[in-house]
Formats: sequence, C-alpha cells, structure tokens
Amino acid sequence: MDNDKAAAYGMWIAVLALVSLVCVIGIAWAELTSTGHPAQRLLGGGLIGVVLLAYSFILLLLRKGGFTGV
Repeated sequence: MDNDKAAAYGMWIAVLALVSLVCVIGIAWAELTSTGHPAQRLLGGGLIGVVLLAYSFILLLLRKGGFTGV
C-alpha cells in the first residue's frame, strides 16, 4: 500500500478518535449532571452507541490501511 493511502486512512482514524473523545466527554458530562430526566439518559446511551460505532470503524480502517500487519 502506498503512503498516500496510508496517510488518508490515518487521517480518518484520527478524526474518528477525536469523535470518540468528544463522545466520552459527553458521556461523562451527562452522568455528572444527571437529573434522572429521560432525555439525558438517552443522550448518554446514544453517545455510547456512537463510541462503539467509531471504534468499529477505527478497527476497520486500521486493517484496510495495513496498520495491523494482518
């Protein structure tokens, strides 16, 4: 795989990692400010789902980019 493709995969991995970090901060904020309102619980649960999706795409990009050696 050439370096341009690897760099593109690396950029998308970094973007998804940043999205995950923002979601984790959002989860912590939702938990710390939880008043028991259903919308806040829905927000925290939705952010957990986004983190899981982002991590699955990060793993996919790591494999497609040849970063794992597999």
